[in-house]
Amino acid sequence: MGWSREFIEKVRESTDLTDVARDYGDTKNAGPGKIKMNCPLPNHSEKTPSHYVQKEFFKCFGCGEGGDIFKFIQLLENCDFNESVQRLAGRAGLSPGPEDWIGGSAGEDKRKDLFVAIEMASEIYINRLLDMDNKDAQKARSFLRERGITGAMCQTYGIGYSFPKTKGLTDGLIASLKQPLTKYFKESGTKEVEIPKKIESTLKRAGLASEYQDKTTDFFFSERIMFTIFDSTNRPIAFSGRQLPGGKDPKYRNSPETEIYKKNEILYGLNWAKKHIAKEDRIIICEGQLDVIALLESSLPVAVGPCGTAMTENHVKKLTGYTKNFVLSFDSDAAGQNAAEKFSQWEEKHNLQIKAATLSSGDDPGDYLAQSKLDDLVQQLEKADPFLRWRINRIIHLGKVETIEERVLVANSALQIVKDHHEAMYHDDYVRYIGEKLDLPYTGLRQKFDETSKTPQQKAFQGNQLPPQNRKPPSPIVENQRKAESKETKISTTLGNRVLAVLLHNRQTLEQGEILPNKLKAIFFPTKAQGNVFEALLNSQNVDQAIEQVDQSSEEAQILQELRTSKPNESLTAEIVSKQVGELLIRRIKNELDFLHQEAKATNNLELITGIGDEKTAIKTMEDDGYDLFSSEADFLIEWLHERLEK
Repeated sequence: MGWSREFIEKVRESTDLTDVARDYGDTKNAGPGKIKMNCPLPNHSEKTPSHYVQKEFFKCFGCGEGGDIFKFIQLLENCDFNESVQRLAGRAGLSPGPEDWIGGSAGEDKRKDLFVAIEMASEIYINRLLDMDNKDAQKARSFLRERGITGAMCQTYGIGYSFPKTKGLTDGLIASLKQPLTKYFKESGTKEVEIPKKIESTLKRAGLASEYQDKTTDFFFSERIMFTIFDSTNRPIAFSGRQLPGGKDPKYRNSPETEIYKKNEILYGLNWAKKHIAKEDRIIICEGQLDVIALLESSLPVAVGPCGTAMTENHVKKLTGYTKNFVLSFDSDAAGQNAAEKFSQWEEKHNLQIKAATLSSGDDPGDYLAQSKLDDLVQQLEKADPFLRWRINRIIHLGKVETIEERVLVANSALQIVKDHHEAMYHDDYVRYIGEKLDLPYTGLRQKFDETSKTPQQKAFQGNQLPPQNRKPPSPIVENQRKAESKETKISTTLGNRVLAVLLHNRQTLEQGEILPNKLKAIFFPTKAQGNVFEALLNSQNVDQAIEQVDQSSEEAQILQELRTSKPNESLTAEIVSKQVGELLIRRIKNELDFLHQEAKATNNLELITGIGDEKTAIKTMEDDGYDLFSSEADFLIEWLHERLEK
């Protein structure tokens, strides 16, 4: 099964490989109809051009690879022959008909319908945002304008605005897609009687709609700024929806994984950045779409970022096909800094040359676009520290360094980082560097360094590696208490599972009662696993998508499998659910107060439990009032729980 010979030749005749090659790096003339460039193929980096390209063929005299236009795309985009033909056809503006595909039905790759639907949805979202008569999008336009995003940039980067809710559901996108998809399926040879089911199936497969209370709806992305996610060949494949200021949590909602969207493989911005990466020989890795766009608009347009997940090793492997030089520009908060620290586990394995930038005033790259200071952003990124130095500076910044004892403790942590680094040639210089930063003698540090053992490989990455004095391990009694599953804990766990089932089957009830997103949070649940399941369900359209987000051998997966067999409770009202969530909150608060009492007893520190009379009074009031989730007492207890867990 594949493309007809006639169509393949039509694509070949319509494509000039020298034009295609220019998308993958800088080129130089090498004679009539010929260019040369540094080899863009994966696993071959060079400083002197040895890769020659003509209209139909290429040859690299460095790595030995050569072939025609289709092999060029296969090697660079890691795709098969049929997909290379399809990609080049799209680039040339050729639309295949049913007769161009031999041995298949409806014309080609089954995934094509998904690409078409996503592209149509992207255009609809963009038009909704840029239509000045659309008052619903005014708040989104104002927000983007404040962030330095222009209308032209919205067109370039596929930024739009979704539909508002109607009676708890949203069907605006489905209605808007009906006509163009009907036309598309008619033209592709689908029988008219089959088109409605075909449209519904395509929307679900593309992650644009889901089944909710026996109805196909698209409420998942309601009232959000929509960022179109593209694959590396510039095909729209998914969306990331950002909440408006003051909008409903979570801040970002991303399309579920589909046949064309794999979160651990896709990097936002790579489709635009890749042609510049070869020239710069480096990649800047950011966190959010606005951060990536800011850099793409700068004189250093080589930024990418993960989509709907943290950076994974799969992402790193993909990027090493372009360059081994990474510059990290993550958020200045603890989560962002830990995300940067995570690269230490891949540095040696993938032979990476990493730098990390610390932007002034704790700003993110997107802030520089909003302030029209992109030149300042580029200057700061050019001054990024080598990764090992950045890690040492971070440890010193996190620690207390007022006394000699404190400086020694911080130095021990910094020395361990140096000891674990694979490049021994760096060690002595960084031992001296630590001494200079902490005002400690080199000889003593060097002796301590020589006595230090490397961290076992499986423990080398610790995330937020605070110096020892910054970590406060719980006492054995408290630890045992936290692990003990008392009768009360079992009751709380059962109640937590009940609330999770409501989220799965009766989400509309939670939203209509304003329990979501204003009240119910992951911290209400008695176990970390239940909290993680809550987050997974909140960011998914069904239980299968939630299961994809968790480790398949984890407790979270087990909970989700049990929820799969549960049934919706049609008799539930918002009032009933509100009381259940209120009771869940009270049990969580009581549990935390019990931990406080145990810790106070174990450490003989009664100060831990002084001043909690207000909390107990609020609990009693809520219990007497039937667990009123919208009372001032509930707000007080939620705030206390947040503060308690942040300590």
